[in-house]
Amino acid sequence: EAYGEVGYAPNVVLGELQDAYALLKEPNEKLLLSMEIFCAARLESSERAVFLALVSALEPLAQEAPLGEEVNQFVAECLVLLKTSTSISQELRASLEGRLNQLRQESIRQALKRLTRETLPKQPEAHATVDDAYTLRSQLIHSGVPADLDIDLERESRSISAIIRDIYANLLDRSL
Repeated sequence: EAYGEVGYAPNVVLGELQDAYALLKEPNEKLLLSMEIFCAARLESSERAVFLALVSALEPLAQEAPLGEEVNQFVAECLVLLKTSTSISQELRASLEGRLNQLRQESIRQALKRLTRETLPKQPEAHATVDDAYTLRSQLIHSGVPADLDIDLERESRSISAIIRDIYANLLDRSL
């Protein structure tokens, strides 16, 4: 009885892997952070924590765009009114000024919808899935439980995970 093995020397295999890895485009820091959060999500101890981490992995990818000159003008007018108000305390006015200035940019939710539409144009349902996941995330963060107590967080996690993986593949110019 005889047998044989065919294989490659470890340095050849490792060399091929290193060469292939070197051809990949370098991800930017926000994409890398998103991927780290995505991977860490599976280490969480509860389905709720897994889901929260998965949806949170999208946020570094959301680049809030300016809403345009008309919005800037509107915010500027509101700021003038705020500064002339004497019935609002200085501390509250400073807080409101910051919040008003944030209105010049789209929200994270709007940025996520745009990201999904732009990166996954062949998946028109993806932006609704991301928006629903973001709504559920907000419910969990603010009240500790989803509005619909029958929601299956494991199923929701699988759904958002698939979309996130597709976004990563698109951003990295890779196929799954």
